[in-house]
Amino acid sequence: MVKYYFILAIGLFSGQLFPQSWVQTTSTPIGGGVTDLLVRNNGDIIATVGSFNWPGVAGGIRKSTDGGQTWQNVVSAFNGRTIEEAFDGSLYASIWFYPQNEGLYRSTNGGDNWAGPIYSVPSGNNIFSVAVKYGTPNHTIFAGTRSGVMRSTDSGVSFQSANNGILPNSWVRDLEIDSSGIIAAATTNGLFVSTNNGDLWEQATGIPASDTIVTLIYDYLLTTEDGGDPRLYMGSQKGYIYQSFRDNMYLTATLLTIFGDGEVASMMGLYLTQENEKLHGVAVFPKSDDVGGVYVTNDTRVGFVKENDGLPSNPKVSALSGRVVQARSGEEVEMYAGLYENSSAGAKIYKRTFVVSVENIISEIPEEYKLEQNYPNPFNPTTTIQFSIPEQTFVKLEVFSSLGEKISTLVSEELNAGNYKYEWSAINLPSGIYYYKLSANEFSKTNKMILLK
Repeated sequence: MVKYYFILAIGLFSGQLFPQSWVQTTSTPIGGGVTDLLVRNNGDIIATVGSFNWPGVAGGIRKSTDGGQTWQNVVSAFNGRTIEEAFDGSLYASIWFYPQNEGLYRSTNGGDNWAGPIYSVPSGNNIFSVAVKYGTPNHTIFAGTRSGVMRSTDSGVSFQSANNGILPNSWVRDLEIDSSGIIAAATTNGLFVSTNNGDLWEQATGIPASDTIVTLIYDYLLTTEDGGDPRLYMGSQKGYIYQSFRDNMYLTATLLTIFGDGEVASMMGLYLTQENEKLHGVAVFPKSDDVGGVYVTNDTRVGFVKENDGLPSNPKVSALSGRVVQARSGEEVEMYAGLYENSSAGAKIYKRTFVVSVENIISEIPEEYKLEQNYPNPFNPTTTIQFSIPEQTFVKLEVFSSLGEKISTLVSEELNAGNYKYEWSAINLPSGIYYYKLSANEFSKTNKMILLK
């Protein structure tokens, strides 16, 4: 059965958040592109950047204390790769001062100065990720490298390999520690989890061997969410997000959603305590197609909405970060997106504010034709398709099999300007890949969706 609704304007979230447009920061950090991004609670923005045509345009670390109006070239190097803020406010970054080996550096004054390296990898190796776990008298530092996990149990005085249980030749792309102390490692050989401070790692099931996990983020329950369990989201090189739950020590992964032909380069989550809401953002770095950009949601079970207004076409978003700020109207989310365009034009960074309001419906006519990604995706057996038309016109919305056979015609009529959403049921169809196509006036677009039963 197909249901369709005309909506003068669609609320972009199931809660009470609605967005403005992305705006590029007043000035652009020097570099070939953003490799990682950190927005601190005090508003400082710190970016690690790569070089371009080295030594023509240097990489390293850039810092802004005025919302991106000006940028300080804190560290000039061949490459700055990743940055992490620890529980005590210390900052850790991977920096490559070529021709020296890449190293892990630490700052105790907000990124103005960097001591180290406290650890250096051998020639040909890299440091992709850092995580710091509280301990007394010493805390533990984990560094993810091409050769697995390196660990310091003495606050960075010395490092040793901690790869017991991790498959050989595993590049550790990200490391995250949950509130109970469980450590997760995203690698080229899937997800590995340790419940004993990295002494032993176990491999999670449910992730194809052909996929690389790139980025991780934990999702904790709001007070209004009944039941359930804290979960871990895993973004992959193939554009997939997997999820696993704490009750099984995050060791059983299942597919949550797919973003198409792009890499899930970065994920972030912010919690609005007054509104009892949360906002998740996903950065997709495109390989082809029109999948690049930022996707947001405040309920991952419903799906993600692409929010690229103000960004370049098919943007190469490589990093996301943000913070919650207090405003007259309540809490607002400041989100920053970094791009990696590998050019001399600089490491571009964009900002967007998501405002909390009692209104979640905006009355306006769309400015352009749009066909959104269906949600949820994958789905079983129903999914919702949304599209927008800026003028009265004849519209066709059709569903096709992977072989190009027409399965269903959802719309074939003249519609007024506005936003529309349709619920499609595939209850009698087998699992597989399907396509839905919108044709209106001279506009035509096809998206892919996956039915999993």
